[in-house]
Order: sequence, then C-alpha cells, then structure tokens
Amino acid sequence: MVYASIVLCFCQCQNPDFDRNLHFRQGVLDLTEITFKEDTAINLEGEWELYFGEFHYPPFHGKKELTGYLAIPNSWQNEEFGGIELPRTGKVTLRAFIHTNKQTVGQELRIYIPDIASSYRFFANGVLIGGQGKPGINQFDDTPRIKSKYYTLIPDDEVIELVFHIANYENNFGGFWGVPILGNKYALDREKMFSNARELFLLGALSLIGLYHFGLFFYKRKEKSIFYFAIFCVLLGIRLAFTGERYVLELFPKFHWPTAFRIEFASYYFAVPTFLLFIHSLFPEESKEKYVRRAIIVSCIFSLTLFLPISVFTILLYGFQILAFVIIGYVIHINLKAVINSRPNSKLFLIGLLILAFSVSFDILKHSLNSRGIGLTPYALLCFIFIQSLILSSRIANAFVRAEELAESLKISNESLLAVTENLEQIVSERTYQLNFSLNRIKKDLLLAKKIQQKILPEDGIKFDPLKIHLYFQPQDEVGGDFYDIFELDNGTVRFFVADATGHGIQAALYTMAIKSEYEAIKRFITKTDDLMNHLNQKIQNKFSGLKIVFSGFLLDIDTKTKTVYYSSAGHPNQIFQSVGNQIILNRTGNIIGLKKDQPYTQKQFQILEGDRILLFTDGMLEQKNEAREEFGMDRIQKILSDFQNKESERVLAELVIQLFLFQGKEEQEDDQTMVLIEWEKNDSNQNSI
Repeated sequence: MVYASIVLCFCQCQNPDFDRNLHFRQGVLDLTEITFKEDTAINLEGEWELYFGEFHYPPFHGKKELTGYLAIPNSWQNEEFGGIELPRTGKVTLRAFIHTNKQTVGQELRIYIPDIASSYRFFANGVLIGGQGKPGINQFDDTPRIKSKYYTLIPDDEVIELVFHIANYENNFGGFWGVPILGNKYALDREKMFSNARELFLLGALSLIGLYHFGLFFYKRKEKSIFYFAIFCVLLGIRLAFTGERYVLELFPKFHWPTAFRIEFASYYFAVPTFLLFIHSLFPEESKEKYVRRAIIVSCIFSLTLFLPISVFTILLYGFQILAFVIIGYVIHINLKAVINSRPNSKLFLIGLLILAFSVSFDILKHSLNSRGIGLTPYALLCFIFIQSLILSSRIANAFVRAEELAESLKISNESLLAVTENLEQIVSERTYQLNFSLNRIKKDLLLAKKIQQKILPEDGIKFDPLKIHLYFQPQDEVGGDFYDIFELDNGTVRFFVADATGHGIQAALYTMAIKSEYEAIKRFITKTDDLMNHLNQKIQNKFSGLKIVFSGFLLDIDTKTKTVYYSSAGHPNQIFQSVGNQIILNRTGNIIGLKKDQPYTQKQFQILEGDRILLFTDGMLEQKNEAREEFGMDRIQKILSDFQNKESERVLAELVIQLFLFQGKEEQEDDQTMVLIEWEKNDSNQNSI
C-alpha cells in the first residue's frame, strides 16, 4: 500500500499541469489560455455531442439530428434523451471541438484514447487518425477490439474537431471506459512509459512469485496453501496481462480478441475460488468445507457461461460480483475466527486481507459505475503477497533463503526501472532523430506525389473548338482530394467530370486515384451521364465498400453539333450556367457516390449558345472562410460572373481567384479549391457585327 502511494504521488509530481478542472460544455472545450508545455496534459471529459444510430463522417455536411450531450466517460447505456432511453448496443457518433491558441497549431501533441467498447475509429479535423477493431453498422459487420492507445496529433487549425465512430454490440457500457487525455508529447510519452513500467513491474512480480511458490510446492507438496497461493498469483498475472494496457495484444497483434476477452473473465472467475481454497488451507478449523465446495461449483457454472456470446456473459458478470462480495465477507469471517482462536500469523494475515478486500471491493464498485481509472487491487495485492510470503515462510525450513531471493528479484526489477528512467533523455533524443528522419522522407514523398498528381490532371489552356476552357486547381496540402477530367468523345461531344473526395491530404489523394481509375475504365463507353454515374457508383461500392470511399461528382457533356448540354450531379454543390443577362443554377440530380448501392441518378439538359459560360467548381470555393468566419458563398461567385460578363473568360477566372484571396485574407485555406470555366466562343463575324 505504501509502495502504491509512492508510485501515484510520483506520477502526479511528474505531471503538475494535469488539469482536471477543464470540461467540455456542449461539445466545446476552451484551451485558448493553455500552453502545451512539456508537463501539460488535459483530461477530455465533459459534454460531447452524441448522434445515436448513425456514423457521420467529418466534415458534417447538411443538418445532423443531435441526440443530446453525453458526459464522457459515461456510457450511453440507459441514458435518456428526449424521453427515450438508449439501449446498451448500437452505433454512435461522438463529436467535440477543442479551441486552442495559435502557438498550438503545428505543435506535435499526443492523445491517449482509453478502452472503448467495443470498436471505434477516430478522426481529427476530418483526418482518420486510427482506431481499434472495425465499427460496423450492425453486429455482423462489426469487429470488436478493446485496447487503450496513444496517438500523435498535430493540429492544423486553432479549432480541433474530434469525431469518434463507436459501435457496441457485445458489452455492457458501450463507449469510453476511461477519460481520454490530450497533452504535450513529452508529458504523455513520460506517462505512458511510467504506466507501462508499473504494470510490467507488477506482472513480473506476480509471475516470479507464482513460479517461485510452485517451486517450493514441488519440494514440500504437503503444504497445499503454497500451491493455491501460486495458482492465485499466476491467475492474477494472467488477468493483468489481459487488462490495463493489454500487453498480450501488443505482443500478439493478431490474437483473437473474443478469446482474449474470455481469458480476462476466466482469470477473474477462477481467482476468487482459488483464494478461498488458499485461506481454507491456512485455517481449516475455522472454515467449513461445504461452503468452500459450493463456492467452487458456482464459480465453475459462471466459467461455463464464457462459451456463450459475449453480449450474454458480460451481463452475467453482475451475478458473479455479488458472489465475490459474499466470498470476501466469508474470508474475513474465517480470519476473525482465527484471530480469536490465536492461530499463528492470523493477525498479520488479517491486516493484508483487509487491505486487499477494501481494494477489490472498491475496484468492483468502480467497474459497476463504469469508472475505469487506475485500480487499487494490483498494488494492494502486491502488499498482500508480501504478507502471505511472510506467513508461508514460517511453514517451511528455508524461509530466510526464499525471502532473500524474492528481495533480489525485486531489486533487479527496481534497477531496471531506474535504468530506464536515467536513460530517458537519450531515448527521447534517439526517437526525435528517427522522427525527423521519417519526416524528411515523408516530405520528399509528398513532393513526388504532388508532381504526379499535377501530371495526371489536364493543364490550363486545353481547347476543343468551339469551347474555350480555363482551369484553376489549388490543393490545401501538397496533394488534394479534388479531381477533374476533360475528354472528347467520338461523336463530337466534350465530357467534363469534376469530383471531390472526402478529407484532405494523402488520404483524399489516394481516394482520387481510385476514383480516376474507375472513371477512366468507363468514360469512353457510356454515353448518358446518368448511366455513367450509376455505373461509377456500383463500381465504387463493389470494390471499395470496406474503405468507405464517398465523393461528390458533376458530369457534364456538351454536344458541339446540336449545342445541347447534358449533365448529372451526384451530391455536388450547385454549379452555374451563365447566358446573356441570365444565370441558371445546375442543381443536384442524385446522392453522393459511395453511400449505398442502387442510387437513382437523372440526366438534365439545356441549350447553349455562343458566348454562354459554365462554371464548375468544388465546395472548397464556397466554404472558404475569412477572419470573421464568413463563407465566400455562392452569391459572391454569381456576382463576379455577372459583373465581368463582358470580359474575356481568362479575366473572369483570374478575378474569381483574386477575389477569393482577398476575401480569405490571413486565414488558412480550409479545403482543396478547383474551378473549370467553359465558354462557347463567339465567332469572328458575330464579334465584328457587335
């Protein structure tokens, strides 16, 4: 117990800025006054936005129905919103915003994600950071996996949008089992190191003591208390390996997770009756064998429930917790009788037992309330084990030798921990060098990716008589998620295609490669725009459904012989057709591609005359914000087109870019920006007559 207190106090001293007073309020956490120094770590607890029954991908387009605000780390189970009580299973989207200062932008941070039941994926500012398992829309599509993890987070904006997709079809208490933490990379790396050191130390101590007492029992088999004590230590060691940081999943990443979860429960179910057998062997006259036998039978029955689905035996855990409380009370009763009867070492045993009983009861209560912080049981158990070692030492002849070997093993563990602590600075320096090397290599790869993307996109100045075309493409990062293509069909029709994949950067750029590949395979052979959109949606669904690729697209054909325009829009922003003194909005004709199979798309058409213009663009133009957080918007684009209607098309596109830059000011570009301006040229005779 003293050792546990020292460890906890040491960790708190290492993190003086571990602020527990900051909370999310209606999905917003204000950290503008916080500077992430080397010892800063913030608990991300409080009210998060909860969207039950849906996975919403960032950025959120359109109106999303908010279920309510969930106080993290509480589970949504049995929470009531709008008079409706949420079930234990289902899928949710949790979203929260963290407001930081300018100094935090670009700083390398760490975020600790605790155990989440039963699977999740995690986005930051629209970028997929990571996850555990595969959250599915139903039980059959879900792959559960529960494990805490540390991620690197480099904010690219003063506002960090955190989005979690969480699915739970297995456990009680779906969602967070602990409090996520955001902090300086040195603070959380240090906390991770000490957390690992604590658990590995306890695991090593339990394993060594268990094996040691197995060896003692081999030479003194009549002393069954040694055997039960050894089994008890091994079972707790197994439980420690399959809980907390779950080191088994670190060593064996492909370990079958449902099996690991069952082993975790099995260690609990067998440890309790084993402990009862241990105290029965120490004080047989004070305990009744029939009660011990009944407890073992009930524990075996509970262990058989592990062959049932996880969603069933996790509920039955409550029944075993009641049994555990009863057994703890009975063990204390046995010990008190032994103290009254003046049995050898009974008083010393009672001290250790009370410490352990309090810690186990406290942790069981925390588990029932879905509070999964650092448990007291491992530290109390270590204290209890020391006490039992002293008791057992009086029953064997070589007690002094055993105590000396145990002290030596613990000394080695302490020296190893001290060596790790002393070499921390060197380790951090080496890791920093490795990270810088990796960063330089990534920069080179990004530069090459940028050149490749520029090569596969049509260049400005391309012309198909009588169409005059001007292009503008500006990705947010080195590479982007916008894609456009211009192609002439054999029948004199010029085909234009503009697409906008979700996300930014490398992920979105890879999505555009997939989109381009599938589009290139069919663009020559399907004449109608709505048929092409249907085929493209089916191909994306069939080949990339597991990757969740979704994108908006606008397909436009101009028949230069009949002067007819055909188009289909898959969830793309409204585009603009400008004729003489008039503007027509080209609305959507179907949903975003990739959402679901068999989506209907329609084709619309209109006539085009000489001098008419069509502007195609992506939502990066519309949604760009200025310092007042206003969007550039459709009205400004339409006004520029109207004001410069009589100017050359090159001048119109240049003015659009200039006005966008002036509007943006010092604000960062928030999305990839693409524009394609198409003009049906006036012939020279018409121009001269004018």
